[in-house]
Amino acid sequence: MASAAPVAPMALIETNLHFRRLTPIEATAYLVGTNVGAAILALPYAARHAGYIGIILTCLAATAFSLLSHLAVAEAMLRTPNVTQLVGLFRTYLFPGRAGVFYLWFLFFVTIGVAIPTLTAYVLGGAETLTALLGLKGLAAEALFLLPGAAVVWLGLKTTAIVQKLASAAMGLALLLLTVWSLRHTQADFTQADFTRLAVFTPGAVWPVLPVAVFTCMSQATVPEIVRGLTYEPRLIPRVIHWSLLINLAFSLVVALSIFALVPAGRLAEVATVSWGRMLGPWGLTAANLFAFFALLTSFWGTAGTILTNVVDLLRFPSEWHPGYRLLAFVITILPSVVVILGSFLGFVGLVKAAGAAGGVLLALLPILVLRRARLLGPRLPEYEIPSWFGWPLQIAMAVFYLGSLALGALTM
Repeated sequence: MASAAPVAPMALIETNLHFRRLTPIEATAYLVGTNVGAAILALPYAARHAGYIGIILTCLAATAFSLLSHLAVAEAMLRTPNVTQLVGLFRTYLFPGRAGVFYLWFLFFVTIGVAIPTLTAYVLGGAETLTALLGLKGLAAEALFLLPGAAVVWLGLKTTAIVQKLASAAMGLALLLLTVWSLRHTQADFTQADFTRLAVFTPGAVWPVLPVAVFTCMSQATVPEIVRGLTYEPRLIPRVIHWSLLINLAFSLVVALSIFALVPAGRLAEVATVSWGRMLGPWGLTAANLFAFFALLTSFWGTAGTILTNVVDLLRFPSEWHPGYRLLAFVITILPSVVVILGSFLGFVGLVKAAGAAGGVLLALLPILVLRRARLLGPRLPEYEIPSWFGWPLQIAMAVFYLGSLALGALTM
């Protein structure tokens, strides 16, 4: 049943999730910081057999499809007066009325099922960088990463966006310096680098790369946070999304380019900056692992913060800032990953593949269904609409891409 025609003007309404004004730079940094993390650091290892060309192809495809699903979430949000989270959009447009137990468990799987491998990968990767930097091992390194990560998440959207902005700027500078350093190192000693490795491409080995490439830009669930922060100027939202994913793609390709040029495939570590730093000497090792540490930490901040607010929305807590309810949402967000870490169920790259495979389907395809329903039922006239060429053929191509990633992730786990 279609609703009456959308009406404008209609202000976005604050709910149990409160508005926190973000500047466009802070919103962009929030998305970039969320994305630049585990997958980018796992990508060279996952593509060690496929080659750098395999990374280019899979990252371009993943970024293009991810951009469309990000914009689908943004348009659906702008058609919905009450600001919600991704699970709220699912509730409104896919499971209206009394969907009961199925609805609750399905959304629990979306929120927590994808969160567990995602957050756990960040903690394990961050711990590995701390082992390389400080010599800490095991639980000590994991705890040292988890504590500052959890502290910022507790402080909320605005604080997270500010520290994301600072950390993203530092990561960009570190990446520039590391790339220049790599080139100077190459000029000083050509035995340390072999640029012919960049031309190696094994098509049959590209499939294990695909779930990891999907994970490099899997921040669809963060879009509602950007909407919350830019309610004062919603027309900025698509611009922020475009710039964020382009910056993220640049990070992915430049990191992989520098690492593949310097490090033979057989010497790549699961967290590839560890191998990168070793080839550049002690100072290079420190710089590369600091970059990796902050990349993983910013991803943890953005992802965990988004999961926490999805839990608030899912369980309909009265306010995200009520101390008791916030503590409960915080525990639901963090505790499952701690259990997985203690159980040592999967390694770093295995977790990235699991998160990318499952999250690609849930976070990229379901927003398309949400958007189709929001265009029928959403009562608000949006400030942005995806162009008309985003029709059935492209949506079917997206479904094939993400379902293929899910199947490949299961087969190569």
